[in-house]
Amino acid sequence: MSTLQRCAALLLCAGATCVHAAENTDKWAFNIGAMYEIENVEGQGEDKDGLYEPSVWFNATYDAWTISMAMYQEGPVDYSSMTRGTYFDRPELELRYRFIGTDDFTFGLTGGFRNYSYHFKDEHGAKDGTANMQRYKIQPDWDLKLSDDWRFSGWFAMYQFANDLEKTGYSDSRVETETGFTWTINETFSAKANYYLERGFNMDGSRNNGEFSTQEIRAYLPISLGNTTLTPYTRIGLDRWSNWDWQDDPEREGHDFNRLGMLYAYDFTNGLSMTLEYAYEWQNHDEGKNDRFHYAGVGVNYAF
Repeated sequence: MSTLQRCAALLLCAGATCVHAAENTDKWAFNIGAMYEIENVEGQGEDKDGLYEPSVWFNATYDAWTISMAMYQEGPVDYSSMTRGTYFDRPELELRYRFIGTDDFTFGLTGGFRNYSYHFKDEHGAKDGTANMQRYKIQPDWDLKLSDDWRFSGWFAMYQFANDLEKTGYSDSRVETETGFTWTINETFSAKANYYLERGFNMDGSRNNGEFSTQEIRAYLPISLGNTTLTPYTRIGLDRWSNWDWQDDPEREGHDFNRLGMLYAYDFTNGLSMTLEYAYEWQNHDEGKNDRFHYAGVGVNYAF
């Protein structure tokens, strides 16, 4: 999930303050925030697999228009054969227009641009070149009221990658989507079940690097307790494969995976909100050792 999508999740989970600001369409509404995320593999001291991702963002909404800007960092990641890392130098810009915005149906369209900067290191930790890659995005999103208790919502992103793909290992195209149903049980409890897909592929038939597929069922159980929202969730893996090691092994590697997590959100009712999140994920690989991941994140947002 992109930084701005995580930002959107923060705003939705943190309570009514940000929502009310966005609904006031006769003036500008702003959000500014920051998030810090880490994901580490158990026993990472041996192979250094893991990531950290600090990010900052600024969103501005006026009537049907929303402009979103973010800056973030991701790294380091050591995949044994190469190390990828960055500085705090990855900008992202998105512009969304809401074509329809009623209680019964909302439909929007987002266009976006992200720049990826990489600073490679060799096995000895010495500098080993750089790469600069761009990603372009088109993403429709929707929210449909089916009844007083049921809604159908989601988004579908289409990405195109350009420049330095042989260095970064990315495929040239990707699609990503999460969509499903929400059941509002009462003022305290609701339940959401979504289908998630992320698929990397190459439009250029002469290339096969960086292709992958991930399919999941994602289930959430938001519990609203005044200013606090607790959201236990799970990700149930349906299918995952990748060929990121295409340089040494062009065959696809399969993965079996599942995740359990908890998101805590608090709304201070003065425009300020914050989140804390922890998740545990286990992966079983067709090749090599199995992995156990620990994810943690903390975020803060101010709406004005």
